[in-house]
Amino acid sequence: MFRALDCPARSCGKLWDFRDLIRRVQQSLDIAGYAVDRALRHGPQSDPRERGSSDLEAHKVFTKTRPLAVTKVVAETAMLLRCVTFLRDVDDQLASTIDELAQKLILPARGEQLLAALCLEPALALDYAAAHIHLTDIGYRDAAVDRMLTEIYQGEVIGGPELLPNHELEHQWLRGIWLGDGGDASTDLLERTCIARPLDVLGSGTQDLYAFTHVVLYASDMGRRFREWPRPLKEIASDADTVLAAAVDADNFDLAAELLWTWPMLRLPWSPAATFSFGVLATTQDAHGFLPGPGYSTHDCESLAKDLRDEYVLRTSYHATLAMGLVCATALRATLLPPVAVHPAAESGGRIDMILRLLRDQPNAPRWWSTFLHLDVQRRESLAEFALSIALRRARASHDLELVRKSLAVALRCDLVDGSTAHQAVALLRRATMLGQMSANDLCGASK
Repeated sequence: MFRALDCPARSCGKLWDFRDLIRRVQQSLDIAGYAVDRALRHGPQSDPRERGSSDLEAHKVFTKTRPLAVTKVVAETAMLLRCVTFLRDVDDQLASTIDELAQKLILPARGEQLLAALCLEPALALDYAAAHIHLTDIGYRDAAVDRMLTEIYQGEVIGGPELLPNHELEHQWLRGIWLGDGGDASTDLLERTCIARPLDVLGSGTQDLYAFTHVVLYASDMGRRFREWPRPLKEIASDADTVLAAAVDADNFDLAAELLWTWPMLRLPWSPAATFSFGVLATTQDAHGFLPGPGYSTHDCESLAKDLRDEYVLRTSYHATLAMGLVCATALRATLLPPVAVHPAAESGGRIDMILRLLRDQPNAPRWWSTFLHLDVQRRESLAEFALSIALRRARASHDLELVRKSLAVALRCDLVDGSTAHQAVALLRRATMLGQMSANDLCGASK
């Protein structure tokens, strides 16, 4: 089902063209459609061994993956449809796919099961009705569900779980779409989210970074809305640059794709790191016929019987491919097509060579490395801060304070100490020095 694609060669300095981005949007819709079909056909508890394989090794492979949850797949696919529906008028094949996929979602997104859930748990109405809301906004209405939602929100919604700010923002966004105002986030709510303060670019976990990407998506309404942000966009983009480097270095292309939508959704020019990372993801997507998610393993996939490989790909990679579709669609909406290659640095001062010495060899080189090695020297120089971010993040993750110190010394020589990565690394060394002094004092006190 999923095949590597033959793509035209691209010369440095040009943009990924309109047709290429349309092709990626089409692929994301196709794979989302396959995921919906699989989720509806087999259900979350289905064991792949019951569908033509008794191989215990196959069972071991699938235990490392998450089954396709119908509610999640349907809601995310409906959100993708709302993001790309503006392209209906520019591509006939895409228009046909959008309409067919919307029709496929209508039954699982609505019906008696949804009405019962809204009746019994009104505090979770927006979670349950997310797919319905997106479908309604692109023209597929359902009067019965709307009547139930109206009943809920005309009264007082009692109870429900306490929400984190980014989840509260999602609810405000969904309710705004349903009411027709696009879900404009209130300023005070946005100031309580992670977007209002600097990210921990050295130590933030995966879920912290997903929260960041979701705030960007909800508050900008997937790039449709201009708004005031709690911090200068330059600072937000700088944080995104740094953690994007960490995601690409970890081969977490699902997270990397979500971070990449920061630039088109905030209507920002593509940075060197974002330009390079988009190219890494696009090349990987073309080689596989989908964008591999963080749980995907070529070895595991090839170890499966052919009739099980498609489901493995969908379980591990449908969301990453969907996220890439969102990136491409929002870039098309904003007319901010990503460059094919980073712009060469004005001067080649040897900075990148000093930084690369900090990156110790790893048993399995990340995918970005081979792409990086094919760049000329001046384009590598443009990615000096990208490489420094990776060096500092790796040093912090391995608790190697000496490597942190060496990296900062190189950053100082390369005039790269103004970024958030260097600032936070300096703070880390300062705290470590303080901790060492406190420990020494404790030892001296104990010996008296």
